[in-house]
Order: sequence, then C-alpha cells, then structure tokens
Amino acid sequence: MKGYVLTLCLLVGVVWSASAQQEPMDPNLVGIWESKDGPCSPCILAIKEGGSVTFTQAGSEIQIVFSRFTPDPGIDLMFPLGGKADLVLSRSGHYLVGTYTSIRSQARNNQTVSFTRR
Repeated sequence: MKGYVLTLCLLVGVVWSASAQQEPMDPNLVGIWESKDGPCSPCILAIKEGGSVTFTQAGSEIQIVFSRFTPDPGIDLMFPLGGKADLVLSRSGHYLVGTYTSIRSQARNNQTVSFTRR
C-alpha cells in the first residue's frame, strides 16, 4: 500500500511540475487559424485568450490530448491517435507554420503545414 501512495505522490509531483513550467502564451497566437495543407481539408485551430485550444477537421471536432505553448512563439499539439503538430508563429504574425507527424503513417512524417489567420 505504501508503494502505491509513494507512486501516486511522485506522479502528481511530476505532473504539477510540468504544468507549472509551461511557457506563457504569446497573445499574438490568440485567434482563429485555418489550414488546407497536408492532412487538413480544411482544419480550424482556435486559440482563446485563456489558453484553451480547439481543433476542427472538415467540420468535426478533434480532441487535443496535449498542448503547450513554446517560446518561439508557437504551440505544440498532440492528437488522440498519436499525431502531433509543432507550429511556430511567422514574423508577420499572419501564419502558424510547422510540421505534422503521424505515428500511424510513415507518409505523414514531418509533413509541412501552415495555418492562416482568419
């Protein structure tokens, strides 16, 4: 029983530490972003002021398993089936550009994607 409690405490500590170290969101990322690149037809990424993120592909909402803001400024997204997108804001602030990688499909490794501010 003590082992389970210790493991639980360690797990909570690691998660707490990871969430506390997340990069603050750059306010220039807030908005609605649209992509028709790569696996998207189209995809809509919505980033709200509080840092919440939603993702829609071809009109259907896709769950985001994990997201984190990066110092670039940018955002990393992880999807339920193992796909991930690493996006960086362009200097002009009009584009989020990066790569999409799918664990399930070798054809979608490091596929370039770009989102345009709506």
